[in-house]
Amino acid sequence: MALKKFILRGKEAHISKKDIEKVALKKRIVGRGKNYYACINGKRIPVKNLLYEVLKEKGYDVTLLDFTTQDAVRILRKLDVEILEEREIGTAKALLKFAGTLSIGGDALEDERRLCE
Repeated sequence: MALKKFILRGKEAHISKKDIEKVALKKRIVGRGKNYYACINGKRIPVKNLLYEVLKEKGYDVTLLDFTTQDAVRILRKLDVEILEEREIGTAKALLKFAGTLSIGGDALEDERRLCE
């Protein structure tokens, strides 16, 4: 697979989809990313951490502060990597962080139990 050229914060980088897959399979990549994941061989990997590990593996001198999640999503999409967006807005899981702090029907503890069912 051919290398593609990207400009990342003024620096030129050459990456292929094969580079992405190789690093994703070789390393256990974790991160604090909550919304955007690359899906590679059934694994969900935070996009920014994945791109960082690939760039580091290829010898580029970058840090996680040198690019944004948006940069990572843009580059990975151009390489035809599947990107998953995970949103918790409007779900019961998102509401659980407020359980016990507000009361919907007058009894906060009872409301919390109902949310967990």
